Amino acid sequence: MRKSPPRSNSSPQSPPPAAALDRIDRKILDLLQRDSRITNLELAGRVGLSPAPCSRRVKRLHDDGFISREVAIVDPARVGNTLIAFVSVELDRQREDVLATFERKMAAQKVVQQCYFISGESDYLLVVACRDMEHYNAFVREVLANEHNIRRFRTSFNLNRVKYETAIDLEAALD
Repeated sequence: MRKSPPRSNSSPQSPPPAAALDRIDRKILDLLQRDSRITNLELAGRVGLSPAPCSRRVKRLHDDGFISREVAIVDPARVGNTLIAFVSVELDRQREDVLATFERKMAAQKVVQQCYFISGESDYLLVVACRDMEHYNAFVREVLANEHNIRRFRTSFNLNRVKYETAIDLEAALD
């Protein structure tokens, strides 16, 4: 199975190199990805800057795309999404237009939290959050079963979330 080169969902400009980050930038990013509600005054104190230069650095990190967005992370079980499914999808055809169409369809599905174009036997890996098996079954029947380009899909269900982390290890990423 031949796959198209990876596409990026970011802007057409190439991102600034990670090497553009100094020790203070990495510390700011580390603190913000763990708690984005930290005040600029507290952030500045923790990284050893005065508030104005700290604020300028945070703005630059946003402007340069190192910080893509700030969100609240909601516990899925607390809001009733107790079923997490990992769905590997194999397509019949992998032309660019077909891949782009599939990606648009998955991006439009609210239950699809993550969609990855991957290497290996499958073409895509989906992370799907549903209320229960009935909700997942409706997604399968309405979306996956009606996608004519899907050769097959396989689902594994989460039994226990052992670790869930959104913070990136900046030291390892930049070494």
